[in-house]
Amino acid sequence: MGEHERPTAEGGFDGGDGGVGGDGGDKARRKPSDDTAPVPPQGGGNSISGGELGNVIMAGAVHGGVTFNSRGGDTPSDLENPVIASVQLRPGGTLADLVVDADPPRVMVPSGTVHVITLEARTNRAVVLDAARPVVLARRPPRPACLLTRIGAKIEPRRFTTDFDVRVPQMRAQGADFPFSISASDVEQFWFEPIARTHEIAWQLELDWTCAGRRGTTVINNNGEPFEVYPVAALFDGRADSVLNSGCGLFHEQGCPSLLLEEAGAPTSLWTSTRSSSLPSYPAPGGPRAAAGAATAPPHRSDDDDNPEDLRRHILALHAALVVSDPELPASWPDYRKIASLVRTLFHRPHHRGHESQEFRALLVQVLRYLYVSGQHEPGVTLGRIAAAAWSEALGKDHPDTLAVANRLAGCLIGLGKHAEARDLLADLLPRCERVLGWEAPLTLTVGSNLCACLFALGAHQEARQQCEDVLRRSRLALGPDDPRTLRAASNLAIFLRRLDDHQAARAVLEDTLQRYRRVLGEDHPDTRHAKRDLVALLRELGEPERAQAVAGDLPAGP
Repeated sequence: MGEHERPTAEGGFDGGDGGVGGDGGDKARRKPSDDTAPVPPQGGGNSISGGELGNVIMAGAVHGGVTFNSRGGDTPSDLENPVIASVQLRPGGTLADLVVDADPPRVMVPSGTVHVITLEARTNRAVVLDAARPVVLARRPPRPACLLTRIGAKIEPRRFTTDFDVRVPQMRAQGADFPFSISASDVEQFWFEPIARTHEIAWQLELDWTCAGRRGTTVINNNGEPFEVYPVAALFDGRADSVLNSGCGLFHEQGCPSLLLEEAGAPTSLWTSTRSSSLPSYPAPGGPRAAAGAATAPPHRSDDDDNPEDLRRHILALHAALVVSDPELPASWPDYRKIASLVRTLFHRPHHRGHESQEFRALLVQVLRYLYVSGQHEPGVTLGRIAAAAWSEALGKDHPDTLAVANRLAGCLIGLGKHAEARDLLADLLPRCERVLGWEAPLTLTVGSNLCACLFALGAHQEARQQCEDVLRRSRLALGPDDPRTLRAASNLAIFLRRLDDHQAARAVLEDTLQRYRRVLGEDHPDTRHAKRDLVALLRELGEPERAQAVAGDLPAGP
């Protein structure tokens, strides 16, 4: 019971035996006379149920709640750290899931997410909250990420915001400002909105307080680890996606980090339901990886650690160490995904366009091929546009590497279904390749084959067939009939012939091509499997199911 609080007791003090404590016994209850003096409390204290209390109030009946405290209820530890803080999240102006393409992918808190910080006191004494300040522990350039926006989720105005892009971030009050006070029965709740536009931020909140003549600071963080915030603005360049954006809209694009995380059985969202009445707690350190028993270190890296030249050298070293370097092979994709993520991070840096060395330019062309064959066409187009424009300016439009990167850009445009744009690009590219490299050059032949695909997709079937037959003829002369690029040209021709209902001609080309693929690349190569699937489908159309089954054999379901 507090120092100045007393319970309301029916019958008042009872010096007899009907209450708690006193003499005990079963004597009949009697009312004291008017001149009976109350018994003063014993100096040695009273013992009740094994506890030592200073004073004891004896009452027959008590109405309402009664709180008993021992000497004010404040232990030394309560006063040393009197503030209890808990953090939950509310969506910002837009409810969105954000997964960063880290190694492995992980959920992060997007900029603008409201941190609901509830503060209460361990002590009954008033704790004055003098001030709060956000502290940046680390900054790093943003990594590629998948942002999937949900519908709805407009919220009430926030009370505090902080712009982490300024040198010394400050909390900005949207209403009442410090100081505040809290106690065990008087709780404060802050709505705190961290804003970041250029860097991933690792941060914590420091809260200064005064209690019982003591001053101290409580650090509010994520269970001993920093809070983190991702700069959503970095995923956009005006109205268009930036090079960091996975291209996901209402649905995930192939190869995005959210799908990779989902395949691993980990959650991909902070928000279990848009209609949930409860708020999610801050994600555990390391995000979804924690469920798998592995910890992820926060981004404790300075700007100096991410010098563009150092990052470029690191990317080249990773590429040189690849065990499988051919991006056509799915076995290489996990390593290429890491390299592609770093390349996109590098190209997001201002004034860096990766044309400084021939080695790096060759690597970028390989990365664009990986993005195409793995189905990541949107980031491939964005990266390809940046590189093609920068290299045209720095190296010239007819430089072989500029021509190569433009061809990869066209391939990703085809993957997105932007056939008209790809056709125009390739139609301009082909004569320049012939002039600079010669008609027999592998790049010239690849550009011609890609142009065939665009023409056919746009309905120019006969023109596409003639162009493809010409490319195949030149490829056989220049590269040989067993070169993988020649075989891809033959596979493309077979597809065109089949769609033009020239099934027998398509069958002859496919049977010859499949035999060569098996000999040159092996049974398990993706190109071999694609050719086998095309032939199996054609044989079934021709009414030869037994022959189709014999060709299929143990053909796997995947690509």
